[in-house]
Amino acid sequence: MARRAAAKRPSVDEYLQFFAAPAPPSGALINAILEHADIRQELGDGMVLLRLSQRRINNRNVRRGLGKQADRLRQMSLVWDEDDGQIVQVCDGVEAEDVGGWNAGSELDRFELTEAALAYIAEFESRA
Repeated sequence: MARRAAAKRPSVDEYLQFFAAPAPPSGALINAILEHADIRQELGDGMVLLRLSQRRINNRNVRRGLGKQADRLRQMSLVWDEDDGQIVQVCDGVEAEDVGGWNAGSELDRFELTEAALAYIAEFESRA
């Protein structure tokens, strides 16, 4: 009688890695925004949103010392308090890398109206 091999199940670490949050931004990234921000948006009450434009991110002086982290500047901004001279919030839009699954886009996110739906819409608009 032939022996059957047991199905290999993923380890708990692989499951946890699927839901792992990305690492927080480093101090070097925050300092780069504070030093080189060229987009400034007034939020009111002395608060200012600071960001870097794509042109500034591509600048050699900005990228120096950041290495691979420099690309993350596109997704980051800071809320700065002018009155107190301190950071209020670090806004980081980075998502976990190589994560598919429930948040990944699929063709189910798109739809097409059927002939019946188009007829219903046309009839509804004709009443108005």
